Amino acid sequence: MTSILSTADLTPLVRRCLRQDAAEVESFQVEPIPHVVGTPSTGGLRRVSGTTTGGRRWSFFVKSIHSVRHWPHLHLVPEATREAFIAEFPWRTEAEVYAAAPPLPAGMRLPRLFLVDDLGDDRLDLWLEDVPALPVAWDPPRYAAAARLLGRFAGMHVVDGPGTALRTYVANRVMGHALPALRDPDLWKHPLVAPHADSLLRMDLDTLGHRIPALLDTIDGLPHTMAHGDASPQNLLVPADAPEEFVAIDWGWQDPAPIGFDLGQLLVGLAHQGLTEPGELPAIHRTIQRAYALGLAGEGVPADHLATGYTTTLVLRSAFTAIPLELLGEPVTDDLHELFRKRIGLARFIADLGLAL
Repeated sequence: MTSILSTADLTPLVRRCLRQDAAEVESFQVEPIPHVVGTPSTGGLRRVSGTTTGGRRWSFFVKSIHSVRHWPHLHLVPEATREAFIAEFPWRTEAEVYAAAPPLPAGMRLPRLFLVDDLGDDRLDLWLEDVPALPVAWDPPRYAAAARLLGRFAGMHVVDGPGTALRTYVANRVMGHALPALRDPDLWKHPLVAPHADSLLRMDLDTLGHRIPALLDTIDGLPHTMAHGDASPQNLLVPADAPEEFVAIDWGWQDPAPIGFDLGQLLVGLAHQGLTEPGELPAIHRTIQRAYALGLAGEGVPADHLATGYTTTLVLRSAFTAIPLELLGEPVTDDLHELFRKRIGLARFIADLGLAL
């Protein structure tokens, strides 16, 4: 398993990147990029950058993706469903999206794709544009702008449904792992959980867990669209040369998704990193739902089923995984306490939305 990393191999990519047919690579360097392990198909990130003989700087963002059989945490998937999870997880999605370049609304674009390097053994390297992004604050206007574009994108790509990806995720990640852990009485006595969880949260999540089959049946009957699949703020870069736009990266599954699906990750993305106070969630929730509806309307698509699609998929995807169970074995620190306080507040907020369905 090797990747292109020689001056000769890099030269054609650099010429395309700089749009300069005569460019020659003088030197290059490889910089690993730390990242939070999330999507099971992400193998690593790195930046390959350098200079030409003419003194121009160039840079690529290289993302390694792989079959989930290479995922270090595959043991978290129950053995009974592990093979199905490996077979069904759409690990090539991001490469397919960049190659197909589906039409996007004005104000949203993909990063440029320069190469899909097939490393063999179900591993790929995606050589992408290294987008200079601004470290912007996600205030209500920015959330609204992103949600409106996501609504327009969905309205541009209404498709037949339902798909199977969400059911597969729920069967493996939620019912196979998260729910059994949440039903363990010892979890709620843990020093990272007990100080922050109210007395009813355990019962409410259990109640929602019993409603999962009905919730899945509900979304099967809703309008379906294409979706980004992981439209968190972290994956909607604000480019330095066009701060009113978004560069959408890290595309998730492209299975038909219920209307409003992308709003869930837009809501929880920063909350998962502990960057959103639970008290801020209601306002974000209202803002993005209204703006997404406007985006749909801009494409002539009614928003009749939006609230149901958004809230139901949010519950299925994020209510049972809001508490970071994977961190329970870490040393108890003040920072970890803060993260659990905020993530448990996220679970409480989503559970309340789910119980109101």
